[in-house]
Amino acid sequence: MNHPLTGNLRDFSDGDLQKKITELGKRLVFAHQTGNAQMIGQLEMIMEDYRQESIRRDRERTEKANEASGDKGKNWDDLIDI
Repeated sequence: MNHPLTGNLRDFSDGDLQKKITELGKRLVFAHQTGNAQMIGQLEMIMEDYRQESIRRDRERTEKANEASGDKGKNWDDLIDI
């Protein structure tokens, strides 16, 4: 579920995305300390959006790396000689 105030996360650089996740984590700790249930719910929704974007980027990088490696590591017969 996307929070309406999140905006387009694809515009953020990887570093900015991680900084924002860290900042939201600090705010979430503060919300828990003060017992502000509404703030906790809103921050968790926003944090989930940022985490999902980070996961999407990681998955994209992994797929590119796998494509770049081609058939390397897929044929174990060439690597193991018994």
